[in-house]
Amino acid sequence: MPVQHYYSSFAVGDRAAAEFQATIGLELHVQLLAAQKLFSAASAKWDGPPNTNISAVDAGLPGSLPQLNPECVKLAARAILALNGQVQRRSAFDRKHYFYADQPLGYQITQQQHPVGRGGFIELGPLDGLDYTKRIGIHQLQLEQDTAKSVHGVYPGYVLVDLNRAGVALAEIVSEPDIETAEEAALYVRKVQMLLRHIGVSNCHMEEGSLRCDVNVSVYRSGDDRLSGTRCELKNLNSLKVIRGAINSEIGRQIDAIQRGEAVVQETRGYDAQNNRTFATRSKETAPDYRYMPEPDVPEICISDDWIEQLRNEMPESPEATLERMMTQYGLSQEDVETMLAEPGCTALFEQSVVGRDPKRVVSWITSEIFGQLAYRSQRLADSSLSAEQFAQLLDALNADTITSAQAKQALIAFMDGEQRTVGELIKAYGWEVISDQDELRNIAERLLEAHPKEVAGYLKGQTRRLNFFVGKLMQATQGQAKPQDASQIIKKLLEARR
Repeated sequence: MPVQHYYSSFAVGDRAAAEFQATIGLELHVQLLAAQKLFSAASAKWDGPPNTNISAVDAGLPGSLPQLNPECVKLAARAILALNGQVQRRSAFDRKHYFYADQPLGYQITQQQHPVGRGGFIELGPLDGLDYTKRIGIHQLQLEQDTAKSVHGVYPGYVLVDLNRAGVALAEIVSEPDIETAEEAALYVRKVQMLLRHIGVSNCHMEEGSLRCDVNVSVYRSGDDRLSGTRCELKNLNSLKVIRGAINSEIGRQIDAIQRGEAVVQETRGYDAQNNRTFATRSKETAPDYRYMPEPDVPEICISDDWIEQLRNEMPESPEATLERMMTQYGLSQEDVETMLAEPGCTALFEQSVVGRDPKRVVSWITSEIFGQLAYRSQRLADSSLSAEQFAQLLDALNADTITSAQAKQALIAFMDGEQRTVGELIKAYGWEVISDQDELRNIAERLLEAHPKEVAGYLKGQTRRLNFFVGKLMQATQGQAKPQDASQIIKKLLEARR
């Protein structure tokens, strides 16, 4: 039976009718938004020139000792609280030994035995796109070091190593094996991503590697123990689409092997998205292979109840609560609110700018014009120079017909370029006063009609698109100071009068 048959049966989520079921657990590796690395004072900006943000600790030089960055502990604690888990009063670090060029110490400092956070859950349901409710448990959240970055293809036969990323703080979030389909896995990742962005723990940009996903997949026959299958790990999945494809492909591969009487081997596998198949990379290591031992150079973390309670009181409103409140309070669609929630700082910009203004117009400008500029600049809202006050000025000028939509877009570009003048000052500096004199606009329009008799004749013969030609010409003649709707009405009236 072809493997593709199994892809489709799992893709539609027909779990009860399937001969086989899947057991899926996820490990999310999240880069924390700390200014410095986990165990050194080096900058955590890993995307600068290669090997510039490093310290002796990051490079694994003899005699250097790690010193814990308390900001990383605070961010990790915020994360586990947001995930409905418990901050551990006592946590400690371990050494996980393995030998790769991207880990200069020869081991990773992590928290295998005593993590900073345990328990918690993510709830999925209709608002997330499921037609049922699903609770996915969190096993633990642990702090650990990120590895260096291996760069291939620069010099044939050589792999270059950039240590900027070595030692950057990661929170590894390990789920319980509660997930049953690829869709549930993708929705879980999306919800964790939105949550951690919302509380300021991480930017979670999968395309940049600040959120990376490893997936453990096994299958079993319906009615058997759901943990009876042999699990394989899919490493470094970097988008929701890839997560869906890799899981469905691996489920299909394992089912096909069982149907053919072959044993599923425990191993680590990669995913070839172009050919929609997984492939073996190495045998799967187990805990004894890593030779875990307590980290002797980093003291235990001891956290008081008062500290945890203070942190809990500082937590912002949850994304689910924000979604429901903004939909009700402002009459926005779920899509609009989720779009803003996906960009850190966006809901705050909206709520600071919407007072006394049309919510739908505000959100439209944010999700179209502001997001368009951010995409063009490859920039995040948090890094933009646009302030809520400037955005509010722009909206008020538009509402008062002081400037046209085209001029408002120019003002937005200026603000995002760092302009400090007010909208009123920009209007005076660039001569953006709107021409509201109907007689003046009519005179300009009449001259345009006289100058383009062929286009006038075309309109009168039914070529209605000629109207847009004349509107464009009038906007050009007024240097954008006419309102497009006024221009369209005046020109159409003049054209119809010539019939």
